[in-house]
Amino acid sequence: MTAPTNSPSVPTPIRRDRLTWAAYLALAQFTFFLNIQGNIIPFLKDEFDLSYRVVTLHPAAVAAGLIVSGLIGERWTRRHGRLWSVVVGLAGMALGAIAIILAPHPAVSILGCFLMGAVGCLVLIVVPTTLADWHGANRSVAIGEANGISYVASLTAAMAVGLFAAIGLGWRAALLLGAVLAGFLLLFLRGVPMPAAKQPVAADENRGGGRLPRAYWFYWLTIIAFVGVEQSVLVWATEFLARVKGVPVASAAIAAGAFSLGMLVGRLSSAFILKRITAARALYLSAIITLPAFFLFWSAPTLPVAVVGLFAVGLGCALQYPLTLTKAIVTAGPFGELATARASLGSGLSILVIPWAIGALADRTGLWAAISLLPLFTLAGVAFLVAGERAVRS
Repeated sequence: MTAPTNSPSVPTPIRRDRLTWAAYLALAQFTFFLNIQGNIIPFLKDEFDLSYRVVTLHPAAVAAGLIVSGLIGERWTRRHGRLWSVVVGLAGMALGAIAIILAPHPAVSILGCFLMGAVGCLVLIVVPTTLADWHGANRSVAIGEANGISYVASLTAAMAVGLFAAIGLGWRAALLLGAVLAGFLLLFLRGVPMPAAKQPVAADENRGGGRLPRAYWFYWLTIIAFVGVEQSVLVWATEFLARVKGVPVASAAIAAGAFSLGMLVGRLSSAFILKRITAARALYLSAIITLPAFFLFWSAPTLPVAVVGLFAVGLGCALQYPLTLTKAIVTAGPFGELATARASLGSGLSILVIPWAIGALADRTGLWAAISLLPLFTLAGVAFLVAGERAVRS
């Protein structure tokens, strides 16, 4: 299998071959299972009679799985190869979904969430570096498109939960749909050869933690801040609309899909945007959009205004993670999969701490007040991004 003939620095029209689509769909499957957590939280909370703090242990368990895989996943992918890692990741996520579907007690559903995060993270480690290696100068476009298509899956998850609940099939049918789609994707992956990971020189392999440069760690902190905002909105938007705005839960789950729709539009626009402005400027622009959009959603007097605000928040957040991750991978040089694994670790820490902290605060102050802190994380992300850009230039 021959990689597209892109030079490292001069982009040509991107070629979307079978490997590219396999990578896109694998990341989409991961995103489906990751982001469905926010849509099912109100149902889990009601069925098991859980507090905000306890119900948030479900996305926290996913995050804990991401952290574990972020620490050891790079060694796994190096030992077993990229294709096998993706296969194991997809199968593990499907098993985790089935555990949640059949769970008689929240401990079982939390364990299923942990499995989805720990094993599914292998997909998150492999896909961005595979696309970066395969598409060369078009790496930002490829990774942006992959994340854009992943938000088709996120939107599908939100719509499926709301629609299945509304027609009487129940929210579990949405998880079952995800497991079935994972099975079809495993069949599609048969016969798709993936390029081997780049091997760093032996001298560098023994340098330990010093092999990732200072600029990388600023981008790593940027990822933590931006992912914290994205995941907190995903986790709490449905609950916010239902409990604060008084929207029926099934309708709130559907309305919360406006955020995923905004993310989808933003990420599928990545090629258009990056032909006109640099990735750094696109990231700064994203923050300028996100901040007022969030306050529109938070203070909305009616559901339509809240939906418009959510869509705009998604539009603003859309390119933050993929563009920052691409910058981090580029700064890492031949250690791309290590960089992605550590980025997954950072994402896991962010998902573990920030949405949970919002939930814990909501138990004390109410969700309306607790969620108002999210713009502070956007501002922190911009500050870390500026520091990373300066470190690269120096």
